[in-house]
Amino acid sequence: MHQIVTTDAVALGKRGVGEANVLVFLLTRDVGLVRVAARSARLDVSKLRYGLEPLTHARYSLVRGRHEWRLTGVAAPRRLPSTATPGQRQAAGRIARLLLRLIHGEEPVPELYTTVVAGLDALFSVSDIESIECILVLRILAQLGYVSATDDAEPFLAGTDFPPTLVAAATAARLPLVRIINASLAATGL
Repeated sequence: MHQIVTTDAVALGKRGVGEANVLVFLLTRDVGLVRVAARSARLDVSKLRYGLEPLTHARYSLVRGRHEWRLTGVAAPRRLPSTATPGQRQAAGRIARLLLRLIHGEEPVPELYTTVVAGLDALFSVSDIESIECILVLRILAQLGYVSATDDAEPFLAGTDFPPTLVAAATAARLPLVRIINASLAATGL
């Protein structure tokens, strides 16, 4: 008998498979990045479809099958705010694509999940999108082991919150931070 894993997750992307099925990429708190099959999720009667939109944060119930994870339930989906600007949506999409590009395999990293959720929340609540995105990308790269704590990056890597003083400091130091990010991304070879 298969065990149901219920965990908080953020949907990073999805794609249709066949007529009614969907393949969803979830960044979970307890399992890591997983690819989940949602059967008949594109049908109008599906209760799962509302929780499968990209950047939706919810509580997902998953079952590990022989070859893949399957979605059995979605509870309390929290979608993008309706007041999100196109710039905020584009920044969040870039973050999701970066995560899909950098994370390979299932490995639970609760700190990364917490950082991403806090960063996406901050992204949609603050007007300085570029600074939040810069801090969030830097923290993601550091937690995945691509950035070491240098003097320029150290103040931005601690914690998971995004206080206004940190955002203002990131605005002032954006050029060195972007250099660190670009060097790290170039070093990944991806």
